[in-house]
Amino acid sequence: MIAGVVADAITKSKNAKLIAVSGRQIAGAQNFAAKRENVAAVQGHGNLLNRPDVDAIYIATPTVAKEEIALAAIAAGKHVIVDKPFIDRASLLRMTTAAAAKGLAFMDATHFVHHPRTAAIQNAIAEKIGSPRSLHTTFYFPLSDRTNIRFDVRQEPMGELGDLAWYSMRAVVEYLRPNGQITKVATVAERDPQTAAIVRASGLIAFDSGEVSTFDAGYTAGTVLMDLQLLGTSGVIGIDDFVLDWADSWAFKNPGVNTGYSLRTGMATRKDVTFTPTPSSTPAEVLMIQNFADLAGSASAPRRAALAATSVKTQEYLDALFAAANS
Repeated sequence: MIAGVVADAITKSKNAKLIAVSGRQIAGAQNFAAKRENVAAVQGHGNLLNRPDVDAIYIATPTVAKEEIALAAIAAGKHVIVDKPFIDRASLLRMTTAAAAKGLAFMDATHFVHHPRTAAIQNAIAEKIGSPRSLHTTFYFPLSDRTNIRFDVRQEPMGELGDLAWYSMRAVVEYLRPNGQITKVATVAERDPQTAAIVRASGLIAFDSGEVSTFDAGYTAGTVLMDLQLLGTSGVIGIDDFVLDWADSWAFKNPGVNTGYSLRTGMATRKDVTFTPTPSSTPAEVLMIQNFADLAGSASAPRRAALAATSVKTQEYLDALFAAANS
């Protein structure tokens, strides 16, 4: 499903073209390609990597297979964009290090960071709320189908932590931006009784520089929740769609809903909350592909290193949550 979302984003982008798709079984690749114009279907990633008309690879495989395919793509001279999560920080670091050594771009496929709202909030934090001290995020997406790969602990060991709490940890990296090391982690996880997959988790991660973040994520609330509160020393920034904007994302199309963020300061009540719109004429997933294509074409080592570092830091925090869930 998410591979289809990104394939469509490639098609809609201004600077990328969908050339081919590979699958472990040729029939799956053919069915996927048949829904799109002039897209070749090949069996196995090796045949995809051998194509001279392919410059970059998007990897949407089960998590356990990502490193092998990414390293093969990098060895073949292809730029790589890989869907989250990863097996662990060490695995991800091997990918980013290999890409840097070959002068290739690496990016994780986190959509919301490419929406202009993210940069707008980052630029407004100091003026609007002072120094960020706490971040609270909630991400729930209803899912109960045990045949879904998210319930397969062999292929997706972290369950919903890797699927949903990744975004909470990425919000820590993008908005809270702690300078210190992790000092405390607590994760309380609920597991599916039949598959042992993590389906809900709540917890806390704290840093020696003083910042603290709490998170609540899972499949069990019966609705979609994407709430974020960033608490500073002089105010609070809030979002109720921090992962997939209500207005124009692959999951939601509500042109009458404004995308932006709210601000509360002082003794403000509900009527005093201000809202800053941050509209975008292009969905975040399309902007992600365009930014990735720019990154691949820029040959800017510092820019590539900075983006890779955000991926590694996100996974580091996620690993800590997973370890705490299993302790």
